[in-house]
Amino acid sequence: MPGMTPTQQIQDLFKPLLAQFAWNVRGGVGSMLTLEFGAPHITIREPVVPRAARSERVRRHLRRRLVTVLGDWDLFIQYCNWKISVSAGSADSESFDWRQPDECLRDLDGQRLIGVGGGSLPNSWKFEFDLGGVLELWPSTAYRATNDLWGLYGWDGDTQEMRFIVSVHNDGTVDFEEAARD
Repeated sequence: MPGMTPTQQIQDLFKPLLAQFAWNVRGGVGSMLTLEFGAPHITIREPVVPRAARSERVRRHLRRRLVTVLGDWDLFIQYCNWKISVSAGSADSESFDWRQPDECLRDLDGQRLIGVGGGSLPNSWKFEFDLGGVLELWPSTAYRATNDLWGLYGWDGDTQEMRFIVSVHNDGTVDFEEAARD
């Protein structure tokens, strides 16, 4: 994609996701959010023999088989501030409690992605959805400039894992998968 700005390259990478439903929209610890797009795929992580230095809780988790459903694309958001706005309200990274279900995340679930572009703040991004949902992301001073604001991953059917496509850092720099640059 020679001659294109990083924003244009990212918008080009998101073309296959436009009109796709966001599903399995969920929050995690801290500012983490994930959204799946496209067809579902099952991944299986076999149990792992934990090192003795791990806590009992971690050892117990590692001894389990983990079955996960992922989409053709996974949008992984972390190390940033975010706000989800939907018709009935909003949720943000400052007040989000990952231990409680959030209606705004549920409202975003099932909406079609219709646009991706720069937000109103420096190094910010805006994801727009067909039923009026908006997800805005911007850098947080709580994290390093080199931390990922968000990353996009794609299903790799050969290995049944997600492959890196692009990541955007808090300082505005962008890392692309080598194949995405061709």
